[in-house]
Amino acid sequence: MITIKKHILNTDDNTIPVSFDASPNHSDAFSDGLPDTIVMHYTAGSSLESSVNWLKNPASKASTHLIIGKKGEIVQLVPFNLKAWHAGISKWRGRSGLNRYSIGIEMDNAGLLVKRADGYYTNFGKRLDNSLVVLARHKYGDKEQAWEAFTEKQIETVETLCLLLIENYPIKEIVGHEDISRGRKTDPGPAFPLQKIINRVLTGRKDDESSNDGNEENNGINYGVVSADYLNIRKEPSTNGQLASDPLPRGTKLKIIEEKNGWLRVKVELQGWVSQKWVKGV
Repeated sequence: MITIKKHILNTDDNTIPVSFDASPNHSDAFSDGLPDTIVMHYTAGSSLESSVNWLKNPASKASTHLIIGKKGEIVQLVPFNLKAWHAGISKWRGRSGLNRYSIGIEMDNAGLLVKRADGYYTNFGKRLDNSLVVLARHKYGDKEQAWEAFTEKQIETVETLCLLLIENYPIKEIVGHEDISRGRKTDPGPAFPLQKIINRVLTGRKDDESSNDGNEENNGINYGVVSADYLNIRKEPSTNGQLASDPLPRGTKLKIIEEKNGWLRVKVELQGWVSQKWVKGV
């Protein structure tokens, strides 16, 4: 069982290996009421060990609170009450400099891959077996690319850690580095089930997820809530699209069916298109 004591992870059975390897790269303590956000990353490094060593090196001018290895092992570099240097230039929901508000979780993963004649390679020259490659379009991209798959152990450990952090800190949101540094970063990328993690650990399963709605698959359904005071819902994904109904008030729960160029096709009691920037994931 993993616990947090004095802002550092502890385990009493070593089911998930946990270690603390202090990095000097951090700032002072969080302000009252913080941290309230978790930011997910991939390391883009060659191994867990190399990433730990780099993020402990003062020359890197970077760090994170946690790194998760491919077997689910956890290395903590910075106590949870101190600001790690993982977000860089970033902004989210009217705030900038997310290091001041968030806990950073890195995963040992190469991220974006390069295709060569004989297969897919990491940016450090390692060829990956095709079983470890995910072909997918990034949510902020326009073409299919190759990404290294995350291991089941990593995903399980992330979920365990997020639940633990939510129990101990006022966490309200989980986001990707790609969300807070849009256009500059692509992690954790489409190979990581970020929205599924958010659905499970922040809100739990919804009562209506167990019902079969037409031909839709129940597994992997995403939900959101309206974050604007009133949100127009349109028949086409365009600001010029005809309105499908009266505007949706803040807090309206949405089932997200499709994403397209910054728009979400959603279902309330009807279907239409809404601007993605005004929908908060749940």
